[in-house]
Amino acid sequence: MLDYHIHTTYSPDGQMSMETVCERAIEAGLKEIAFTDHIDMDWPDPTIPPFDIKTLDQYFEDLNKIKEKYEGWLTIKKGIELGLQPHILEQCTSIIQSYPFDFVIASVHLVNGVDPYLGEYYSGRTKEEAYRLYYQEILDLIGSFNEFDVLGHLDYIKRYSPYPAEDDDHLLCSKLVDDIILTLVNKGKGLEVNTSGYRHTSNAPMPHMDIIRRYRQLGGNIITLGSDAHRPEHIAFEFDRAVNEIKKSGISHLTAFTGRVPEYVPII
Repeated sequence: MLDYHIHTTYSPDGQMSMETVCERAIEAGLKEIAFTDHIDMDWPDPTIPPFDIKTLDQYFEDLNKIKEKYEGWLTIKKGIELGLQPHILEQCTSIIQSYPFDFVIASVHLVNGVDPYLGEYYSGRTKEEAYRLYYQEILDLIGSFNEFDVLGHLDYIKRYSPYPAEDDDHLLCSKLVDDIILTLVNKGKGLEVNTSGYRHTSNAPMPHMDIIRRYRQLGGNIITLGSDAHRPEHIAFEFDRAVNEIKKSGISHLTAFTGRVPEYVPII
C-alpha cells in the first residue's frame, strides 16, 4: 500500500505535520508514502500564501530527518506537487533539476490565472465548455513540459464544478482526454488515481476509472495511488476500494519512484 499524494503544513492548505502523517500512515497499514507538498509559483490570489521556493532547502532538511526517524517502519519518498502555468515552465524545470526529488506530480490548478475552485471560472460557460478549456490547458502544458512523473487529478475541475455531477461527466471532451493520455504515454509519464474523488458527490476517483482503463488501452503503464490528504483522516482514504477497481481494470501493479525512476509494485 503506497500513498503518493500527501500534504503537510508546508502546503498553505495542509493541516498536519510530517510526524502526524507518518504515524497515521503506519496506523493505516501503509508501507510507503511520498510527501508531495504544493509549489505554485506566481499564484494570483494574494490572500493565499504561496509555497515559497525559498523554503525548499528546509523542506528537504525536514524530509531527511523524518526519513531517518521512521527508517524500518515506513519508506518515505521526497516528492512535490508542481502547479503548472504557461509562463513559469522554465522556472519549474530549474527547480526540479536543482533538488533530489524522488517523485514529481504535475497538476493544473489555474486556467488563464483563474482557479476552477472559484465560481467566476464557470461564469458564462456550459459544463462542456468549462471542461474543454481545462483539458486544453492541461494538454498544452504537458506538451511543453517534461520534468514530471505523473499527471495529478486529471479531472480536478469536477471537484469544484457548480454543475450537478452526472455519471457520464468523464465522457465530456473525450477526444481531448485521449490526446492528453497519448501525450503522457508518448512521454513515458504516468497517471494518478486520486482517491479524494470518493469524497465528492460523483463518488468516483480522479480521474474516473474508465479514463484509467483508457490510459492502459493506449499503452500507459505508470499508475500511482494518492489520497491527496491534507488532514490525517484522509490518508489512504478508500484505498481498498480503489485498488479493487484498479485490478478490475486489468492493471496488475502500482508504481513507486526513487530518484524519479519508476518501480512496479505488484497488486496482491
